[in-house]
Formats: sequence, structure tokens, C-alpha cells
Amino acid sequence: MFTRNIRNWIDMLKEGELFFAKQTYADYFEDMQENTFYQLLARLSKENTIKSISKGLYYKPYSNDFNKEPSTKDIIDFLTNKGRNGCQVGGNMYSDLGISDNVSDFNYVFTNIFLIKSIRKIGDLSIFYLDVDYRNESYYNIINCLELIEHIQDFANINYENLYTFFKNFASKYSQSALFKIISLRSYKKRVLAAVALILKKFEINNTLNKILNKASKYEISEHVIKALEWE
Repeated sequence: MFTRNIRNWIDMLKEGELFFAKQTYADYFEDMQENTFYQLLARLSKENTIKSISKGLYYKPYSNDFNKEPSTKDIIDFLTNKGRNGCQVGGNMYSDLGISDNVSDFNYVFTNIFLIKSIRKIGDLSIFYLDVDYRNESYYNIINCLELIEHIQDFANINYENLYTFFKNFASKYSQSALFKIISLRSYKKRVLAAVALILKKFEINNTLNKILNKASKYEISEHVIKALEWE
């Protein structure tokens, strides 16, 4: 009976539709033992009724191309509810902005849908749980800048004019409440926050970041940040 119930549920999925086993169990199948549910999914995967992308993440196969897998964009859309419940930063994004043509290879996806206790890897994506309101553009603005500063020392061939423009746009949209919410949930090095304070000072944006920075400490701010802020 349990197997039939799961098959009926899978039949209702669209081809290529993704689902996490743990979330699916909690939403639809708590009337059976959890271990039994996972065992049945594993059996259905062996039968190719469903296919696995990574541990606990499955999708319904495409009937016209059984070897086809959901694209990276499909996976990001699934994890973020098409941007309503998450965001992506890193990788080609900074190249597309013309900041660097040689960016360190990182692709981060933040989501508030799936409770992920630690970093989760799916292909070349690193998935983090961060419970903020992604419909508020301020959160994306903060996350995007914090992650850029965190990784910028690994960038090469930086266009400082475009980086200056990036920082200027960040400052113009800055939200102190969004920043403090994010850093309460995700740890960033003090040197990253010191760089943010320097950017805000450059563009004369009021803030209270100095209250959480040690005045006696000399933070090692990336030379790329400093050079960009000196560009005019």
C-alpha cells in the first residue's frame, strides 16, 4: 500500500520536477515509518521510477530523454522558489558584472525553504540555509556584497571602475537592519564588516558598524577593496 501511495504521488509530478526526500516525507507521508519511506524511495530509484541527483534529492525522469537531468538553473529555481525564497551569488555573476574575468570558482545558493544544518553540496553548488525575507531586495544586496568581499582576494584581473560602481550601488541600497539580521544568522569575519564600513564611509552612508568593530584593531581589508574605492 505504501509503495502504491508513493507511486501515485510521483505520477502527479511534472517530468524533471525535483523533491527532497526529507521534506516530502514531512509533507505527505508521515503516516508510515520514516526509514520505510526512505527504503521505498531507494527501491523506486533502482527501478528508475525516480532518479537521484544527490543524497536525498530526487526528480521525476523525462520520458523523451531518460538520461536528461534538471539543469543547474532548474536546481537553483527549486531551491529558491525562483528567487522568492532564496538567492544565488558568486561564480559567473561577478564576471557578468565586469568586475573580474577570472573569478574564484564558487557558487552559493541561500534558501529559507529547506532547513539545512550545515553546508550542502549539489554539483558545483554550495547550499546554505539563511532565514531572511528574500522578497526584500535589501537582503540580496547585503549578501551579494558580503560574499564578494569574503572572496575577492581570490579574484584576478579586476576592473576597479566596475568594482567601484558595484560598491556605489551597494551603498545606495544599504539597509542597516538587513545587515544586522544577516550577520546574526551567518558568521562573517570582522575584516569583511570593516570593509563594509569603509565602503559606507566612502559614500557617506550613516551606519553604526563601528559599534561592533574594535577601534584598537587594524583589520586586514583587501587591497582590491581599497583600490576600487580610490578609483574616480
